[in-house]
Amino acid sequence: MSKIHSLPPVLVAIILQLGAYVLLTFIQPFAQKYLGYAIPFFWLMLAQGAIASLGIYLLKFPYWWVIIQFVAPPVLVLALTLSIPIWVLPVLLVVMVTVFWNVVIDRVPLYLTNEKTALELSKRLPRKEGLKIVDLGSGLGGTMRLLAQHRPDQKFIGFEGALMPFCLSWILSKFGNGPNIHFQFKNFWRLNLVEYDVVYCFLSPIPMADLFAKAKREMKPGSLFISNSFTVPEVPPSRTISVKDGRKTKLLVWDL
Repeated sequence: MSKIHSLPPVLVAIILQLGAYVLLTFIQPFAQKYLGYAIPFFWLMLAQGAIASLGIYLLKFPYWWVIIQFVAPPVLVLALTLSIPIWVLPVLLVVMVTVFWNVVIDRVPLYLTNEKTALELSKRLPRKEGLKIVDLGSGLGGTMRLLAQHRPDQKFIGFEGALMPFCLSWILSKFGNGPNIHFQFKNFWRLNLVEYDVVYCFLSPIPMADLFAKAKREMKPGSLFISNSFTVPEVPPSRTISVKDGRKTKLLVWDL
């Protein structure tokens, strides 16, 4: 991984926006002289977004960063033009950060496991009482809640690093679930996996190699590592389970 990819994605996005702004500031007088009129500020912000989005595309960042880079400058101009109350923007920013914190820091979007996949997963869990199953990046907690209902003899723990999804998952777990489910607000990279028998994750291609290496290093022999859809580079799964859902989900299982 290059040095630029080791930086937090939000920092890379800011650097590219600043670079695009400096570039446009330099060429703006020449462009206006050539065109014969002053370039509207909104056009400049569109150009800044286009340059920044091209930069992050060339760096091979996920597509959602390309979209964010393009729309951010013109949206800011529109907000100022429409005289939106000044408190609205920071409030929206805080809400977005609490929901999409994992995208900003770890480039892991909020993917939700559908019910058919969760049911298929429940059928494939080892039939052993007292097993501890963990969901790394548990989102709204739906997967763990369903599994806890179907397998009351086992323990289910979800770790979520984005505040808003964690709060919702914690609240929802208090309705209709037994004592065998628990959610924690914690980044799973800080978690030692030694006490868990099954690790489940639905993340993105970005962290899979490092996460699998962590699981191999920390989990007990005989444990399972299960990924929804995303493979581990150069490590074929022990088996693949096809789910009959709309997106043709595949559960990839590694025996550790």
